Amino acid sequence: MAEGTQITPEDLDLASPFEKYEGKGLREAREELERDLIQRAISRSRGNISKAAEELGISRPTLYEMMERLKIIKKEV
Repeated sequence: MAEGTQITPEDLDLASPFEKYEGKGLREAREELERDLIQRAISRSRGNISKAAEELGISRPTLYEMMERLKIIKKEV
């Protein structure tokens, strides 16, 4: 229950969007963020890499390169 007259994120039990990156170095946090964004885009596009790349604002070859670097397998998304 909220204390006072305003509802805060803590009252709603919402975690900070950066909480999952605490204690990680910049490189590790960036890779995790990129991995999450790519996996979500591929999922939303139902596996269509061209559509996922367009959504992410990158080229299809770049998306494939990032997937390889981040060890993202299309079948697992």
